Amino acid sequence: MSLKQFSLLLLISAIWGGSFIFMKELSPVFGPILTSSFRLISASLFLFVVYYFQGYKINWKKNYKLFLILGIGNSAVPFTLYAYAALYISPSISVILNSTAPMFGAIFGYLIVKESLSYKQISGLVLGTLGVGIISSVTFLDGSTEMYLSVIACIVAAALYGFSGVITKRYASHIEAKELTLGSIFFAGILLLPFMVFSPITGSITLGLIITLIIFGILCTAVAYLIYYKLIQEIGAVKALSVTYLMPVFGIFWSYLFYSEIIGMSILLGLLFISLGIYLVSNRKQKKIT
Repeated sequence: MSLKQFSLLLLISAIWGGSFIFMKELSPVFGPILTSSFRLISASLFLFVVYYFQGYKINWKKNYKLFLILGIGNSAVPFTLYAYAALYISPSISVILNSTAPMFGAIFGYLIVKESLSYKQISGLVLGTLGVGIISSVTFLDGSTEMYLSVIACIVAAALYGFSGVITKRYASHIEAKELTLGSIFFAGILLLPFMVFSPITGSITLGLIITLIIFGILCTAVAYLIYYKLIQEIGAVKALSVTYLMPVFGIFWSYLFYSEIIGMSILLGLLFISLGIYLVSNRKQKKIT
């Protein structure tokens, strides 16, 4: 991996880690659904412009069903769940729970496409589950019902990322990444709009907030995905997956920088278990079981 590639990896880790800060600021005003929908729509419009100047065309008619399915499972629902969680729990907790997505991917890979699991991977799942348990118990200790639901929402969102990854690999591997990205996020953004009645605007909308919302969509969705898929092409999916390890570090840093949040030892311990779990789950060279 070159210095440039490593720098790009750090950049998208910082961007995606920062997306939880954006949601913390925007969700209380726009509501989780509208925040997520506008994020997706602004990202889609940006990519439409980029692809137009590139002369890149998307086969909407042929692949719309997969765009729709993955748009719901990989963008619309998890984005909304994280935006809801941003109302009640800290960005650092959300980003740490988000990092469990590869573990759910391993589970769904075993259940859906019968991918074998090694003993090391199973150990990783156990460690990751323990880490989630530690973080959840700390959050639940002094929490309200909304906080409980927020932690559950983050775990469900991470599970959906893992599930969608398996579905993508199984049914959408023939679609170019650029096409799949725009197709799925465009449908996801449009589909969320009718549901905004369940999450109305609750604060005063300023020009600054609107600009922040647009930047959120373009930076944390469109630009980040373009960089991510570029890295997959250049260094491979396994190395690009290391973004999963780096996102919590940046998420914790942004939380400290913007909210002066100090992470307790219990949360750090949970993060350690989850990180070890992800490392073990990502290793596929050991003896496998079925």
